[in-house]
Amino acid sequence: MLADVDATDVREVIVVNKADLADPEVLDRLRRHEKHSIVVSARTGAGLDELQALIADELPQPDVDVDVLVPYERGDLVSRVHETGEVLTSEHVAEGTRLTARVDAELADDLSAFAV
Repeated sequence: MLADVDATDVREVIVVNKADLADPEVLDRLRRHEKHSIVVSARTGAGLDELQALIADELPQPDVDVDVLVPYERGDLVSRVHETGEVLTSEHVAEGTRLTARVDAELADDLSAFAV
C-alpha cells in the first residue's frame, strides 16, 4: 500500500489490537520480533497513549519560525500556514494578517517576502 502511494520512506508501525484477549507470550514474542510495534486494546484503552505518542513523533514537524505580515490578497499563504504549520499568534491589521508561526522550509521561503 505504501509503495502504491509513493510513500516508501514512511516507517511502518505494526499495531496489534485486542491485547486484552491475546496470549501474553505471543505478544512478548511479537514485540521482540517487530521492533516498531505497539500492542493496544481498544476496549480497555491500554497502549493507546503510547500509539498516539509514536504517531506524533513520526509526523513531520514544522521547524522554521516566521514573523510575517501577509497582505489580504495573499490569503492562500495564510491558509497554507494554518493547514501545514503551527500558528503561534494571528492578528488582523489594516495591511493584512500578522502571523507568528512555525512552518516548513518551503513555506518559510514563500513567506520570506512578507517578513516583519
